[in-house]
Amino acid sequence: MMPFITRYARPLFWGAMAIALASAGLLFKDLADVSQWLIQSPRESTMWVWYHRYALTAVAIISFAIALWGLSSRPSLTSKKALAACVILFAFLLYSGMINPHIMMRERMDNGVFVSVETARKYYAPDESVIVLDINGAARAHSDKQLLRPHVAGNGELGGENVVMTYCGLTNLGMAYTPEIDGKALQLAPMNQLENNLVMWDKVSGEPIQQLWGQKEADINQGGSAKMREWPTFRMPFSKFAEAYPNGEVFLNDYLVQDMKPSFWENPFLAIYDPIMEAIFDHAIVDQATNEDPTFPTIQHKDPRLPNKTLVWGLNVGTDYVAYTEDFVRQHAQPINTEVGGKNLVIAWDNEYQSLGIYYNPHQEPVVEIDFFGHSNVGKLNRVETVKAGAYWIIWANFFPETDINRV
Repeated sequence: MMPFITRYARPLFWGAMAIALASAGLLFKDLADVSQWLIQSPRESTMWVWYHRYALTAVAIISFAIALWGLSSRPSLTSKKALAACVILFAFLLYSGMINPHIMMRERMDNGVFVSVETARKYYAPDESVIVLDINGAARAHSDKQLLRPHVAGNGELGGENVVMTYCGLTNLGMAYTPEIDGKALQLAPMNQLENNLVMWDKVSGEPIQQLWGQKEADINQGGSAKMREWPTFRMPFSKFAEAYPNGEVFLNDYLVQDMKPSFWENPFLAIYDPIMEAIFDHAIVDQATNEDPTFPTIQHKDPRLPNKTLVWGLNVGTDYVAYTEDFVRQHAQPINTEVGGKNLVIAWDNEYQSLGIYYNPHQEPVVEIDFFGHSNVGKLNRVETVKAGAYWIIWANFFPETDINRV
């Protein structure tokens, strides 16, 4: 046996090493997230790799072990530098694709830290935009900065409802969901991004879930319509949230704020690792906000009707999609009364609380005045649950190319 191995050690080593690097490379290309700065992976490719990630990992590790086994019979097959390069590359690819995403985007679905408005003043600037969730009078505020890396934040019920906030920094979008589909509980965690929008996954079923769709990938592929229940969210400055909801809760990322993250002596790895990840994420978000082109070159459809990075308040009623810009709404002295998907809606800017609100109007009478809380001349109105507050136009239009703009 040994003479055979010795004789074919060279093709055994390089063949097995090639398979190991190719398998690990696939994991890196489609699951490492940051790889898509340079490589455009089609959805089909990413999903195939995701569903076969454990098999690819096994192939990569076994092939790498076989390569080293072949090398052990003839150490002269390759130089120490070449071997070191292969080992480092293999470790980097495998770590980046299979391990790093779960460390750098540690979700806080059930153990999110929420503090009082007074405590939050230490961490939030007065003019910092916050994504607000108000359920039955219980309110929470989440800033883009605090949500950026966990991507999923909650800690149980709010206002008697099971709800969690999901966030995508590339889309500039927070969406609140009940983490259930067809009555089955989900355990949401970040997976990666596709077309500049967050893809989560359910730890129970293993299924990917696109944030903007709120549906499992398998259900979409099979033409199913089952999805998570969406809750109304809106934006306002933190100082205005404090005025409107003095008893509200405010989210803090416990591995971002100085008072909560582990010290070097408590966890040396995270003490070094997290600041590096923060810098990488901050760079990507600044790049997305300031450049005309998307940070990740994976947008399939570009719509020239608005500049790419215009912030829009997109919504739908059924299959009818509309997007509004803040400037358009603010230029109207009175609320905009319109119809979307056969429903009467009201779109209004509240100057007191510096917030754009979109409400259902079940009455035949038009709304001529309405306040931040939905009190109007026709009664109390409820917010539209499908509003995506302040998302980048290029991403909204990519996912919903049929969208109308600034309908009146």
